Amino acid sequence: MLKYLLHGDCGVHNFVLAGNDTLTGIIDPDPVVGEPLYDLIYSFCSSPDMLTVDTILPALEKLESEMTGSYELNKEVLQGLYLRIATCIRHHPKDLDQYTEAWTYWLNRVR
Repeated sequence: MLKYLLHGDCGVHNFVLAGNDTLTGIIDPDPVVGEPLYDLIYSFCSSPDMLTVDTILPALEKLESEMTGSYELNKEVLQGLYLRIATCIRHHPKDLDQYTEAWTYWLNRVR
């Protein structure tokens, strides 16, 4: 499995957008080595908005298969949510209810 140099802190809070909401850059890296799926899930989970499979699939489909390795999306997203919920409790407690709803949604997809 190929490993890639990743951003490591690829959350929406580090996206730089132009006036028309066009992504123009991503700032504040915390480099790690791994699979690009990590950065995608990190970004996906970095906001409590629209945490559904319909939201992540179009982005996932843009990754080449050798970039994602062997995975089960539902479990990978649950891991990302677990990490994000821990951060949320400390830094964004008002988002906890939305993350709890997302956790239940993704947990039900595993069962």
